[in-house]
Amino acid sequence: MKKYLFPTLLLSLGLCLPAVASAKPYTLDGLLDLARKGNPGLAAGEKATAIIEAQLLEAKRNYYPTGELNSLLAQAPEIRCYTGQNDANGNAIRDYDGKNCVNTGEAIGASSSGFVKSITPAGVFTRTELKLIQPLYTFGKLSAGVDAAESGVKASHERESGMLADLELNIRKAYWGAKLARAILATLNEGSGYLDQAQDKIEQELKEGSGDASVTDRLRLRTMRAEIDARILEAKRGADLARSGLRALIGPDAPPDLEVDEAEIAALTIPGRTISQYEEAAMETRPEVKALQYLVAAKRSLAQLETRRQYPDIVLIGTAAYAYASSVDTPKNSYYNDPFHSLGAGIAAGFRMPLDLGVKNARAAKLRAEAEEAEQKRREALSGIAFEVEKAHMEMKEAEERMKVVQKGEKAGRQWIAAIAQNLAVGLAEAKDFSDALLAFFQARVRYAQSIYDYNLAAAALTRATGTDVTASAE
Repeated sequence: MKKYLFPTLLLSLGLCLPAVASAKPYTLDGLLDLARKGNPGLAAGEKATAIIEAQLLEAKRNYYPTGELNSLLAQAPEIRCYTGQNDANGNAIRDYDGKNCVNTGEAIGASSSGFVKSITPAGVFTRTELKLIQPLYTFGKLSAGVDAAESGVKASHERESGMLADLELNIRKAYWGAKLARAILATLNEGSGYLDQAQDKIEQELKEGSGDASVTDRLRLRTMRAEIDARILEAKRGADLARSGLRALIGPDAPPDLEVDEAEIAALTIPGRTISQYEEAAMETRPEVKALQYLVAAKRSLAQLETRRQYPDIVLIGTAAYAYASSVDTPKNSYYNDPFHSLGAGIAAGFRMPLDLGVKNARAAKLRAEAEEAEQKRREALSGIAFEVEKAHMEMKEAEERMKVVQKGEKAGRQWIAAIAQNLAVGLAEAKDFSDALLAFFQARVRYAQSIYDYNLAAAALTRATGTDVTASAE
């Protein structure tokens, strides 16, 4: 048999074969659902989108006021207000209400220890300042930032869809490959049954010395037996490896006894559509096409943002401050600057203008060039996507035609081996005729199953290339 018809091919596709009767069977939809829920790559894609969504939230919150709140607590010296006059005993008169505060020293002409007092802790000092800046008009900076972030989020969502589509394609490959492997094993087992009957017949004739059987016939059938047994072992080995591969696609929580359902491999039903309809669907619905569109939009918004950073900002500034010292008197005078006692608030309009215009202009030019580069790459990718659609469509049509042709050969091969087996049983056929018929039977059956597999796989590839389920009814 030709080697491409046997499990050597199955190993490279990551196929899964049922081997354990107690294993839980899953349909294609069930496997796809398991993969969507458990695949770590999809979960990582969701987290990547969450990061960009956080950036979008940050961009939107730039519309909110920003500022800072500063507060401190420290020791304060003792500072008292005096009227500048002495009482009858020559002591300086305190100004307790702060209305006639002339100085903060001792009695006039008396020795003063003001420096010592100024550095000696005597109370508690606290000061709190609040400053808020509310953007009023930014010449489109904030809106450009939001547009860039929104396009980035949409592009990330489409990348997630692309990752999911790739995963689903691989699951479909494994699923239909498992069906093909089961068909090959069924063919091998059926052929093995015919071979058992032929070997029994040859051995009986050789033992009894009757008929036309020879030792050459015995060796011929034993050689074929060894070939069939080897192919069965290869298929089972591929099944074990493929089962692990399918679990890897689903994720660490995949069932250890995972198997596909018992239904035989069958061709999908694909509604008739033209190649232009498939290409149009790809341009409208394929995730990569949308992701590229959003990527270009994000690049252009970033270029606009950098351009608009050369323009000024008009803002509203609000301030408030409070200070208090327990060991410091408060003079009542609007012209005094008292850092130890204050309470006030204010609001004003402000104007901010960057002065590094040359640097910002160069950055804007760089981002505009990157946006144009992304647009050209998008156009290049669209050509590649159109080729993918055409290739998948051609493969599907070829497999469909091949399936019709080899189906006739499969029926003829089954009839041939059945007839030769009967003739061999009554001595009307030779072992060589039997081996030729059995080989043709293997080839016809496997080629037919292979054509169904190729057709279904081409349909899955076309679904991936167009971003649309090609098995869905045509509108």
